[in-house]
Amino acid sequence: MGSMVDPTDTAVPDLSDQQYAYFNSVPWCARLLSDKRYSTVPSRFGQPSPDTRGDFFTRTLATDNTIVACLYQERRVNGNDERLESGLESNGSTKPQQQDQRISNVEEIRAFLATASGVNGFPGVAHGGFVAAVIDETMGYLIKAHLRASVTEVAPPPGKAKVTMVPLTSSDTTAAVMTGELTIRYKRPVPTGEVLLVRTWVEKIEGRKTYAKAVVEDGEGTVLTEGTSVFIALKHGKTPQTRRVAKI
Repeated sequence: MGSMVDPTDTAVPDLSDQQYAYFNSVPWCARLLSDKRYSTVPSRFGQPSPDTRGDFFTRTLATDNTIVACLYQERRVNGNDERLESGLESNGSTKPQQQDQRISNVEEIRAFLATASGVNGFPGVAHGGFVAAVIDETMGYLIKAHLRASVTEVAPPPGKAKVTMVPLTSSDTTAAVMTGELTIRYKRPVPTGEVLLVRTWVEKIEGRKTYAKAVVEDGEGTVLTEGTSVFIALKHGKTPQTRRVAKI
């Protein structure tokens, strides 16, 4: 399993202002950042936790030679969707959920990443394992946002005029969630030394399972890598710490 999402995590210091300034100096990023439908949100990048939770991204990859800068944004659904009026779509051709197919109150999470040669697999090309880890981490942020949203909107059943509000999962929405499955499709080499955009959204929810999709794109909106994942909410009262640890 990969990412572990615990909605009870304490907040981390918000360093998004300096990250925003970094990406706003890149023309194609500045164009996307001007889309007011998205709001900048704090992330744990570069903010190590005392209990070492998430150290791989908060410490190991948060260096001048790996991930140089990182900025998260979210788009929440509202009653006055201005998708068509704004003329601004997400960077790529793969679209998140449409309003008439709404699954969640959080429509999309996107992460801007600036990388360096420390994540190379080949010269100038990111290691495939690094790309998979970035997708998993961004999806984990998405799932956490959904847990905080508490409820999700689903299409009304036939004959019903009202949108039905149901829990995000069939279990307690404060349960920890872990990656149960992650599938990666490498379509094109992912360059390093450039800014990348990772976008992710929920595809469907079935009981304790949440299915998500993500894409990694370049500045032209070309999809370089796709990922699909299944996140599983642990049963009430269960945490990763209560699982049996194999003795070596």
